[in-house]
Amino acid sequence: GRPAKIKYIMQTKGRPPTFLLFCNVDALPVSYLRFLTRNFQETFEMFGMEVRLAVKRSSQNPYHDKDKPKRGGMGLGGRDARQKRMIVQLKSTGAPKKKGVRRRMQ
Repeated sequence: GRPAKIKYIMQTKGRPPTFLLFCNVDALPVSYLRFLTRNFQETFEMFGMEVRLAVKRSSQNPYHDKDKPKRGGMGLGGRDARQKRMIVQLKSTGAPKKKGVRRRMQ
């Protein structure tokens, strides 16, 4: 068969801690689930607490955003953001924001 790959994990409940594993297969081997359970208990210091794991087959990640803008001038200080801030300023006050003298950090 195909090698099992866990795409992402989501915690669905707090008591008992229940995790939903989205994989490319319908079921994971019992030994691997035991390994993951012990690893969760050790990592999150949940000693003696029951950890439940549920496996669900998924072909894609719903959190992967394809419409995410690419880097380069789109952030808080990018050209597009500056233009949007200037337009908002013009609409609210009717005049562009006064530019001050830039000071150098020393």
